[in-house]
Amino acid sequence: MKRLTITSALAVLMAATASMAMAQDWSFTDGAGNTVSLDNPPERIVAFSSSAAGLMQFGVNPVGIFIDESASGKSYAEFDLSGIEVIRTAWNELQPESLLALDPDLIVTEYWPRTQSYSGGDQMSPQGQFSGVAPIIGIEQGASILGLIEAYGELAEALGADLDAPEIASQREAFEQARTELTAAVSEKPGLKVMAAYASDESLMVAAPAGAAELQDFTNWGLDVVVPDAPEGEYWGILSWENADTYPADVLLLDDRSGDDVRTAVENQPLAEIIDAVRAGQVGDWPAWWIRTYGSYAAELEELTALIERSEVVTQ
Repeated sequence: MKRLTITSALAVLMAATASMAMAQDWSFTDGAGNTVSLDNPPERIVAFSSSAAGLMQFGVNPVGIFIDESASGKSYAEFDLSGIEVIRTAWNELQPESLLALDPDLIVTEYWPRTQSYSGGDQMSPQGQFSGVAPIIGIEQGASILGLIEAYGELAEALGADLDAPEIASQREAFEQARTELTAAVSEKPGLKVMAAYASDESLMVAAPAGAAELQDFTNWGLDVVVPDAPEGEYWGILSWENADTYPADVLLLDDRSGDDVRTAVENQPLAEIIDAVRAGQVGDWPAWWIRTYGSYAAELEELTALIERSEVVTQ
């Protein structure tokens, strides 16, 4: 009788342990170090627009996405959003009711450690108002675009995606080929200096590589990217057009989030000719902050490689 009691107790304990394990059947730790644990793998996902792109390349389609109306749509332009509920609002004006209507199991956005902020607004942090709608995961943005894509892959895999599927493997291989070709082109042009910038009628804003993940990747792959004198934590070193030649640059990459607007501003600015790269015609696009997929990254690296190959050192 005593043995039966002990056996029964063990059975109850094992059942309780299994129940506890099932209660945390799915978990994921995000870029901010926060762990989300759920009873079951989430199925209804709502994502920030860029996060949606990061997941959709791996076959994980959200039921809804929220978009900042003022932001570029380049990150998700390659995807068909048919059948996905799209919420468009001004920055920081997304309302919890809009998300509640989609009945999400999980909200996916991006975490920016440089400013300790989340894409989608002030209330998108795990302690913010939207955490009452569904658990929030913030994929880390800022250190590397390749790392960002891989982090989305990790989340997608946790959600059931097969990262070795032929289409995904093909895009990853195309990216690796493009990266190899870029590093080879860079190695053939020692001394070539590249400056990334945004331009307006009033000023030239030189990007701080530490604040732009793709520029950090380029630097890690051998490109000599200009580092401006910018206040700590800021994204730009701002120059008047009269001082636009402060930093020697053989190649100028211009922020392309708003299409040709920035390039047009440079072309219409007579003082831009004091920049060596402009005078030499060695100007290209900078895919500023919008890349989220292997496919788009490969295409941008191919364009950059072609620019590097046709450029020469023109600075003194």
